[in-house]
Amino acid sequence: MNATISLPKPQYIVGYREYRRQHLYTVDGKDYQSVTKVLNIIGGGKTNALMVWARREALKLAKSEILGFMDSGKQLSHVALDELMAKADRQPDKIKTDAADIGSRVHQAIDDYIAGKTPKLEPDTKPGFDNFISWAEREGIRLISGDISVVSLQHGYGGRLDALGYDKSDKLVLLDWKTSNALRDEYPLQVAAYAHAFAETYGVMPERAIVVRFGKETPGDWEPGEVNLPNAWLAFKDALGLHNDMGTALWVGA
Repeated sequence: MNATISLPKPQYIVGYREYRRQHLYTVDGKDYQSVTKVLNIIGGGKTNALMVWARREALKLAKSEILGFMDSGKQLSHVALDELMAKADRQPDKIKTDAADIGSRVHQAIDDYIAGKTPKLEPDTKPGFDNFISWAEREGIRLISGDISVVSLQHGYGGRLDALGYDKSDKLVLLDWKTSNALRDEYPLQVAAYAHAFAETYGVMPERAIVVRFGKETPGDWEPGEVNLPNAWLAFKDALGLHNDMGTALWVGA
């Protein structure tokens, strides 16, 4: 799967650091905000869906705990009820943390594979990785690099794309892996931002971009989505403009 073709020499070196829970990309000592931070400005639909999901998961655990008391014939004291409600309140964060950890390890396994290393697979990461292999073999893309940090000096942001490869027509393809439950509408904006930052950093514009969702449990559960790069780029620039405007003085006299 690995190609012998190498990346072009970058125009500048991109660094990375974390500061106050922010992901920052650096060039010559200057920090650049992340693409994901920019896109938080349009997180409304995603946020609403997460709120519904979190409420459902908390209620599910609370019901299970209460039924456990009822089935055992134990009395539910005020102290036990407070502990139960606190546990239910933490449940959505626990599930998200566990899922994010699995997703990160699936990404790492894919990156190791692209680099020619033996992926470290565990029972909870093997299904997602196997789904990646199934998709990659069917698509026939020659992967040339994983995990690349890029920065757009012109537009003031940075990010880390998951992979690059060439398709069967020798077109350069930017690839982004997701282990979410669905392909979300903000993904094309994220990928378009990476494509333009890659073009600035390496001097080559990807001709295609594909987001691929890999299920973490069911074999054969993968879903690719081809990104309309021109349209997605225009949408990202709108989001970037709104994000930047929100950071300026919008109140008279401020």
